Amino acid sequence: MDTIPSCPLCSRQRTPADVRGLAWSSHHGPSGTVYVCGPCTRTHLLDLECGLLDPARAGVAQAAVVAPLPQAA
Repeated sequence: MDTIPSCPLCSRQRTPADVRGLAWSSHHGPSGTVYVCGPCTRTHLLDLECGLLDPARAGVAQAAVVAPLPQAA
C-alpha cells in the first residue's frame, strides 16, 4: 500500500488507474514508497535525479555544509 496516496509536490490524488500505469515515479525512503505524479516528475526531473529534491524524505534534501572560500588578496 502507498504511504502517501497523493503526489507530495502538488497533492494530485493517485487513482486506481494510476496504480496500473507507468505515469507516476516511485521514490523510496525510510518511511516507505512515495509516488510523484508525471507532470511533477517531468518538471522536477533534474532535481529528483540529482538528489536535490527527495519526496521520500519530506522535501528538499539536506544541503552539505560547505566551508567558505578564502578571500582574494
